[in-house]
Amino acid sequence: MSYQALLEHSNKMLDSVRNGDWDTLIETEVEYVREVERLSYAESGVELSDEQKLQKMTLLHTIMDQDREIRERLIERRAKLEETLLSMQKKQQLEHSYRN
Repeated sequence: MSYQALLEHSNKMLDSVRNGDWDTLIETEVEYVREVERLSYAESGVELSDEQKLQKMTLLHTIMDQDREIRERLIERRAKLEETLLSMQKKQQLEHSYRN
C-alpha cells in the first residue's frame, strides 16, 4: 500500500483507456479508489522525511498528469458515444417516418 501502488494502478488505467479497454479501466479504477482509501487511513499521523515527501510529490505529479489524460480521453469517448446515439436516433426517426 503505497503511492507507488497508486502509480501502478494509474499506469494500468492509462493503458486501458488508450486501448479502449473500458472493462479493465473500470475494474482498475475500483482498485485505485480502494488504494486511495487505504493510503488515507495508513497515512494519518505518519510523519514523512523530506526525501519521502519529495518522492510522494513526484509520484503524485505523475499520477495527476495521467489522470488528466484519462479524463480527456473519457470526454472524447463520451462525445463519440453521444454522436453514435444521436445518429441512431435520427436513423430510427427516419425509419419511423418511412413506415408511416
